[in-house]
Formats: sequence, C-alpha cells, structure tokens
Amino acid sequence: MTDDRPLSGRVALVTGGDRGIGRAIALRLARQGADVAISYRKLEAEASQVVSAIRSEGRRAMSLQLDLSSPRQAVDAVRAVRQELGPIGVLVNNAGVGFASPFVEVEPESLERQIRVDLIGPFVLAQEAVKDMVGARWGRVVFISSLAGVVGAEYLSANSSAKGGLIGLAKALAAEVAPHNVTVNVVAPGFVGTKLGLSYFQWLDERYGRRPGESLRRYVERVPPRRLVTEEEVASVVAFLASPDASGVNGQVIVVDAGASLGLGL
Repeated sequence: MTDDRPLSGRVALVTGGDRGIGRAIALRLARQGADVAISYRKLEAEASQVVSAIRSEGRRAMSLQLDLSSPRQAVDAVRAVRQELGPIGVLVNNAGVGFASPFVEVEPESLERQIRVDLIGPFVLAQEAVKDMVGARWGRVVFISSLAGVVGAEYLSANSSAKGGLIGLAKALAAEVAPHNVTVNVVAPGFVGTKLGLSYFQWLDERYGRRPGESLRRYVERVPPRRLVTEEEVASVVAFLASPDASGVNGQVIVVDAGASLGLGL
C-alpha cells in the first residue's frame, strides 16, 4: 500500500508560498505530511491564510518575511525555520521576480535585481539548507525555473538569464550532494494564469497595440491543449520530486507547460 503521507516527519521551506504556484506547492507538501514554512515578501495577510490552511491539515507551519535580494536574510530565514520547526529536509526555491523589456533597454540595475532574487538568493538558501540534508543523509532541493529559462522567450532576456542559471546550479549541486542521498532538480513551468504570468501578455498587448487579451489568446491557440498550465499541475510535479519515490531522479529539468515547448507555443 502506498503511503499517503510520504513526507511525515520532514520539514519543508517553500519560498514565495503566499500565493500562486508557491501556495499550491506548500499545501500539497502539507497534505503529504510535511511541516511547512513559507516565505513572503509583502503579502503578510495572504501568508497567514496559507499557514492556517497548512495547520488545518494537521501540520506545523510558519511564515517569515524574506527579501531574496539579501543573502543575509536568506541565511537567517533557513536558521529561523530550523529553530522553530527543525532541520530542513525539503527546499523549494519558488520565489522570483520578472519583467519584460526589449533586450537593448534592460537597465543594469534591473538585471542585477533579477539575478540577485532569482539566482543568488536561491543559491544562498540552498547553501544553508543543504547542511541539514547532508547531516541527515536525506534531502530534496527543487528549483523553480521557467520555460523562458529553458527555451527563451522574447523580451524576457533577464528572466531567461537568471532562470537558466538555476538550471546550471541545480546540475552542479546535484552531482555534489548525490553521495549524501540528496537530490536536486528543476521544475520549469510554462505560463500560468497568475498575476506575474499574465502580466507578460498584458505587456505584449500594450507594446503591439493589441486589444486586451489578444496576446494571451494567440499564445493559448498555439499550445496543444489550448490552455495555460495550472498551479496544481506544477505543484504535483514538485511534490513528486520531494517524495521518497523520486530518489532516482537527480539533476533533471522537468518542464510543465501543457506542451508549449513542443515548438508551438512561443
């Protein structure tokens, strides 16, 4: 019989767990038995709601404010979770930022922030959390990249740079910690109907003078099932990678995009 609580006794940290994909991941891990800490940047009320939902599953939970552009805050966040809930066994680096811009107009300051939040922050979080995993001889690290980090996307050069860097980081770290029974993988979602995901299509509408929703419609028409991927679909893959059943999956990039990367959607 399959254990319906495969993460019982484990502690998970999900960054950006206050909404969207992060929220779906946090709740899925809680249903698998994990005690879950989530980070948020501004939405304290939304984070509190997620904590309540996790506790309703009978699990321990906490939220903490975290600006991933600060390496010091990243280290302190892991230590705070360790102190309140225990050693971290599952780290999901989900939080990120994004903006659309023509390549030649990307300001160095904007590029730097993208890389600090989407690459350096997750790097530092993993550095601290992996100490627990190596000590326990068990652990799971999942980096949330994006389809833009795998195949690229017009006007998302900064995002593609940072999210592509996560893939290189994951592969290098996976090789290093594999002897300690720790796996490191990447989930690369396609466009999801979140505020951040939809903002890209709104930006395209404005840039090309299209009617509101036109760019999204054109994109969806080129995706085989004619829809965006959902938060729950992304969360289900992350939950699998975090589980004991995924012990043989290491250093991989799993694209969850409803088929957009078949060459039809971008």
